[in-house]
Amino acid sequence: MAELGGRYRSVIETSPDGVIVMDAGGTIVSANPALMRILGYEPEELIGQPLTVIMPERYRQSHRDGLQRYLDTASRKLDWRSIQLPGLDKHGCEIPLTIAFGEFEEKGEKFFTGILRDRSAEKKTGELLEFLARIGVALNSTQLHYDQTLAALAELAVPYIADWCAVDVLSDEGEIDRLAVAHSDPAKVSLATELQTRYPANRDADVGPPMVLRTGRSQLVEEIPESFLEALARDGEHLEIIKSLGLRSYAVVPLTAFGRVYGALTLVQAESKRRFVAADLPFLEDLGRRAGFAVHNAILFRDSLFANEKLEEQAMEMEQQSEEAQALTEELEAQTQELIATARDLEQKSSEAELANKAKSEFLANMSHELRTPLNAIGGYVELLQMGLRGPVTDEQTTDLERIKASSNHLLGLINDILNYAKVDAGRIDYRLESIPVREVVAEAEGMVAPQMQQRGMTYETDLCGADVDIVADRDKLRQILLNLLSNALKFTPDGGTIRVYCELGTEEVRIYVSDTGGGIPEDRVEDIFEPFIQVDRGLNRLGHGVGLGLAISRSLAHGMNGDITVKSAVGVGSTFCVLLPRSS
Repeated sequence: MAELGGRYRSVIETSPDGVIVMDAGGTIVSANPALMRILGYEPEELIGQPLTVIMPERYRQSHRDGLQRYLDTASRKLDWRSIQLPGLDKHGCEIPLTIAFGEFEEKGEKFFTGILRDRSAEKKTGELLEFLARIGVALNSTQLHYDQTLAALAELAVPYIADWCAVDVLSDEGEIDRLAVAHSDPAKVSLATELQTRYPANRDADVGPPMVLRTGRSQLVEEIPESFLEALARDGEHLEIIKSLGLRSYAVVPLTAFGRVYGALTLVQAESKRRFVAADLPFLEDLGRRAGFAVHNAILFRDSLFANEKLEEQAMEMEQQSEEAQALTEELEAQTQELIATARDLEQKSSEAELANKAKSEFLANMSHELRTPLNAIGGYVELLQMGLRGPVTDEQTTDLERIKASSNHLLGLINDILNYAKVDAGRIDYRLESIPVREVVAEAEGMVAPQMQQRGMTYETDLCGADVDIVADRDKLRQILLNLLSNALKFTPDGGTIRVYCELGTEEVRIYVSDTGGGIPEDRVEDIFEPFIQVDRGLNRLGHGVGLGLAISRSLAHGMNGDITVKSAVGVGSTFCVLLPRSS
């Protein structure tokens, strides 16, 4: 055999095709280095092995039988001829081959030569062309539901170009949605679906569809190492399941169109023991672009249908709105006529109310004047009787005369309140606004009630603003307000109680407070006391109480001076009235 090696070594060593020489017993006696590229074997690994080691199991017996039959019956040398037959590589994968057989003798021994040419590229090209022909119609058609097109793509890709195929797309919210998983075994498809549910894709993963969707770049792993599977697995159980699938080679390409990534196409080789190589990537990326255009066209088609539906809806809405607008216009015209009639009616009633109010004010003013005359006369005659000008007066008569005089004065005060209210209500009050020192006006009002406070043993406290603090007000009107508030405090504070007057300065206003320790006002009646003729738990038959006009007049006077009067009160604690007026600059 040494001579055989020397004689044919140069031819065998340099041949681009695999060359095997076997003896008459079918044992390989020589092999060239090209077999490493085709079948993965070093020459030394094949020498001494039967030729059937590189044959699929289903062809081995027929080969042995055929070789023996030829040796038993052959009358001449074997002519060179070729056949197409799959070979078995070192990893057990079938490789499509064209094999040319020849025969020669060396030192009386018969040898057979086999020249093996790899048809993988040729076969793959044919399969890819067939695949493109089948998938082209689906990818080039515009469908509303592009997920159906991509699912069909996954189904057709198995087993033409991969053992597994999966399609993932990006949702409108940026989530990864798996549209389809395909495999020839339905049980494995169910397992893959269950795994996807239990272990959803990590959007930030550095491998697989998440990375391709994020970057738009393809990923190809020619021979999947265990470390790659460990990186994909979430836990030990997940890793064991992935290992059980026998994944061998892996490729993920983006589905792109016009610079946009719509999804990712994942292709995996497993039980077929095929593998992807770098030369496959251009075809796979082209397939991804075709699928991306299919998605793009389907989205455009869907959006156009949606836009047409929206336009039709909007047209119907506009027509309906036009009809509603017409009806509304007619209704508004009718309402306008009603409003015009109502406005005229209100204008007439307002004029009538104004005349009635004017008549009421004039009536109150006239009646007040008319009532004051006889009351003044009553007071005058009482004084004459008290002076004894009509004769001696007994002690009992003197007491009665004092009561008559007090009642007359009280009635005169009530009439004066009514007269003042009539003037305010009729807008007949003139205001002379000027800068007034706060201390002066408070002192004037205090002097009018001080004797009564001393007589009833009451405590009077003051904490007024500085002497240089002025307010803009009508002196007489402000004095009338303060006197009314102090008089009310006297009326409703028991003997020995406390009345306090103090003030606070604001940026543009001054607040004057009159506080007492009287019975207070219920919370739900606080605002009622400023209404005319309103009293809280007070009877008109009690001497010294008015008809409920003092606070109404006071607030109106404060409003007339660009101010206001407010109150805070608590039953059993007392009341605090606040007079707010503009501060003099």
